[in-house]
Amino acid sequence: MHELHFSTPTPTSIRIVRSFDAPLALVWRAHTEAELVKQWMTGPPGHSLPVCEIDFRVGGIARYVWKNADFEMGMTAEFLEIVEHERIVHTEDYEGWPEGKSTVTATFAEVDGQTTVTVNIEYLSQEARDAAAQPGFKEGYAASYDTLDRLLPEFGAA
Repeated sequence: MHELHFSTPTPTSIRIVRSFDAPLALVWRAHTEAELVKQWMTGPPGHSLPVCEIDFRVGGIARYVWKNADFEMGMTAEFLEIVEHERIVHTEDYEGWPEGKSTVTATFAEVDGQTTVTVNIEYLSQEARDAAAQPGFKEGYAASYDTLDRLLPEFGAA
């Protein structure tokens, strides 16, 4: 299993990099098909993603709702750019989040059967970035990607 790399390359951004021992086409599908996303993008143990709706096209909208015993968190995304098997750019607008929308650029690259996903999240301000990067943010991403790592062989067999 590969380690998740987390950094703050600018005062208003977060970068997450994670590699998977799987072909790019499979990792792409896992990020773009709602029935697959719902299985892995759950965050830490005890969380679930009961709502996962994805209209995967430029101008399309995605809706996600995460739950655990103590809270429910919803987010709406709009797809701004899609370059098949290479890049996805979308907004993220979390319900109740006073800091405004963020813009997320995810890039996908495969070398020798290993696919690396790089996620750059751009916030409207340093304060918004710092608020997002509170304890639990990195751990939630890491837990989700660890789950994806475990599920990719199943996704490939289906």
